[in-house]
Amino acid sequence: MTSTEQKILACSTELNPDSNQQEKMRQLMSHDVDVDHLISLAYREGMAGLLYKNLMKSGVLENLGHEQRERLQTLYYQTVLSNLKLIQDLKEILHLLDKKKIRIVLLQGIALLQPIYDDIGLRPLTDIDLWVLQKDYASLISILGSQGYERDHIYPNTFRKGSTIFDLHTQIPWADRIKASKMLLAKSQEDIYSETQVADFEGQEVLCLSQYDQVLLLGLHALKHNVSRLVWIADIKSLLADWKSPDWEALINRAEELGQEKTLVYIFFLIRLFDFRLPSKASQLLERKRLGFLEKRALEERIKRDSLPLWSPLLLISSRKGLKARFSFILETLFPRPEILRQVFPDSADRKVWVLYLKRIVQLVGFIKVSLKRKKGSNL
Repeated sequence: MTSTEQKILACSTELNPDSNQQEKMRQLMSHDVDVDHLISLAYREGMAGLLYKNLMKSGVLENLGHEQRERLQTLYYQTVLSNLKLIQDLKEILHLLDKKKIRIVLLQGIALLQPIYDDIGLRPLTDIDLWVLQKDYASLISILGSQGYERDHIYPNTFRKGSTIFDLHTQIPWADRIKASKMLLAKSQEDIYSETQVADFEGQEVLCLSQYDQVLLLGLHALKHNVSRLVWIADIKSLLADWKSPDWEALINRAEELGQEKTLVYIFFLIRLFDFRLPSKASQLLERKRLGFLEKRALEERIKRDSLPLWSPLLLISSRKGLKARFSFILETLFPRPEILRQVFPDSADRKVWVLYLKRIVQLVGFIKVSLKRKKGSNL
């Protein structure tokens, strides 16, 4: 059963709530709400800023207790300060990249911050995701090193300096870690890159994914991580909010080109769970590509809980791929290369390979037990 707090957060996924959505928020907040739990839940879901804005716009922020209001405001301003730091640090790196005529592609949260969120306190970022072509990878590493960023000894594509983290990608979607991920897309990395668009980031030129590829890859990223942060749903809803009929048609066509129609169906199904009104073309796709029982069951769990079931990426991400591609993806996801397992188990970095795989088996058994326990709890 969905709690009132979860319903309030679902309502808060609106970036610009209209009068009806504001009234819905007022009604939900009039119920018996555990506000402390609501704020903690919002923080975990990356939704504290959006909750703050929605409560303010609905005129119910002042109904919170003084300490609760202060806590929510503090989370909002912490996000502002953190994001300002990340923006400044990225600008410094972009300036140095520009001198070497190197262009990188902004991915995920940092790519959405300015074009989508008019207030940087609404969207918390944990790191800066960059896609760099392999030919420019060494130059980017050199620039990061010259600015004091140190390579993480566990995650070799992660570079840190203080609170700022750069997460580098030479392939998408996440094929740096799971090589079989290359088979998820029907077109090459070069095709995705050729569709990128020049954008302005604080006065400097960067590349961003096309709006259609951005939606599809954000969806894949969310599914990979069990949609464990509600802010990812808010991201996609905000991207789609003002689209016209030609945009929806182009998105559906692009999904077909990339072999990602099923991913798009999952995205549509998820955002509809969170009260997003789909246009006719999107609804028609949902009707044509009907979901199976397990697919629906996995996706519907998100409205009730803080993530999809642990097993859902194996079912959803490789859906509708050929048998070879699906088997390869599932096998490599369950039992990745030893260097990836050393990242999963950093305390066992020096262990023999067979020990790593034994630990992985134990971990998977634990995941199954947790999943069964959750299922048993939902049936009570």
